Amino acid sequence: TDNQVLASVIQARSPRTQPGHWSLRPVIAEFQELASTRRFSVIKIGRQENMTADTLAKKARRTTVPNSCLFSCQALGHSSPCNVSQMLEHFDWGDLYPISVLCL
Repeated sequence: TDNQVLASVIQARSPRTQPGHWSLRPVIAEFQELASTRRFSVIKIGRQENMTADTLAKKARRTTVPNSCLFSCQALGHSSPCNVSQMLEHFDWGDLYPISVLCL
């Protein structure tokens, strides 16, 4: 996230002692609910660097639970089809739901 207050509250995992701004409480509550069933981390990055993350987050919000991951290989040295992409397509992700994987 590019929101320092949100990153601090989520990293502290104690919204009662660090409640953050009132407008963030619905987002913080959503993170708390997700934290009970999923593993994730939240870090603070600059707004400019956040453009890709913002795009991926918008895609994730539109998809409740992705049933497939978008794989793309741009590595010139890889065969076609890419062995890495094929392996990842059959990998057991457990509770993780990757949206996209880019092989460079």
